[in-house]
Amino acid sequence: MTEAAGITAWRSHAIQRLVEARRAGDPVTEQQTVAELLDMHVALGERRTGTSEEQRTYLLARSTRTPLPELAAVGIDTNEWPQPPHSSPALAEPLPASPDTEERITSIFNAAGPLTDWRPHVPRYEARYRPQDGQRFQGKPLPWAIWDTREGIAVSYHGDQELAEYQAEQASERVEARWRPA
Repeated sequence: MTEAAGITAWRSHAIQRLVEARRAGDPVTEQQTVAELLDMHVALGERRTGTSEEQRTYLLARSTRTPLPELAAVGIDTNEWPQPPHSSPALAEPLPASPDTEERITSIFNAAGPLTDWRPHVPRYEARYRPQDGQRFQGKPLPWAIWDTREGIAVSYHGDQELAEYQAEQASERVEARWRPA
């Protein structure tokens, strides 16, 4: 069986033989055909036959315990078959890195320095100039927003930059104080 041909046509023919054997009451041919289907699907699961697409489809069906529809239609539940012994190709042993490669990788890590969990402090609220929001109070524009940096939304607007910055700083400090361990 070639990679290009796959097993789809062969399986259709085998299923037809199985149906005819059942109709004729021929248990020997029926058992022989089921055994051939089993052998072919074991080979498919071991990637020894069929197209890549057929192999992937079969292995995915087996891993999700989904019977193959064309076989289920004739009463064969592929979940009752044994799992393919080698359902994925063996992993190759890793090759040791050359001393030059090891030296380059080590120098990159040394240049980066030690790992830390340090993240720059970002306050919860900040003042942002957002005239595009079009906020007004008593006809006066409110171009300064107090912006919630976690939620990504404006929570209030002010006409004065200094007041907006002061209130954003105060709100951030209050929120942080609430979550600090006592």
